[in-house]
Amino acid sequence: MTRRRMPLKPSRKPIPRKRAKPRRGPLRDPGYLAFLREECACAVASGCTGRFSAGHCDAAHGRANGRGSKGPDKEALPLCREHHREQHSIGLRAFQETYGFEWLREAAAHYTAYQISREAYQVSARDKLQKGV
Repeated sequence: MTRRRMPLKPSRKPIPRKRAKPRRGPLRDPGYLAFLREECACAVASGCTGRFSAGHCDAAHGRANGRGSKGPDKEALPLCREHHREQHSIGLRAFQETYGFEWLREAAAHYTAYQISREAYQVSARDKLQKGV
């Protein structure tokens, strides 16, 4: 090995231990997914007779962010087990064409309903605290 003519000077800057910004990725909202599972109404059709696993709907995510990843939680819809499997097997675009609805529009309506119910719950909890119940 060859020796350096000038030795390296020690760096005075500390090595950053954490990221300056958090990693980018899809937004997660576990409260919304729980809201969808409790809803037990398949978003595809009102007359759906599909099976719900353990009394809960499946929260089906829409378009993926990349290979092997899910989209943001606010784009998820409640589906029964059969429709969830069908959505995965035929793809999102074909699924929308088959059942004649827009995924993002339906997801936005469900997410708005979730936000309204969450705000109502927070207001009622605040009122109970103020009354001392």
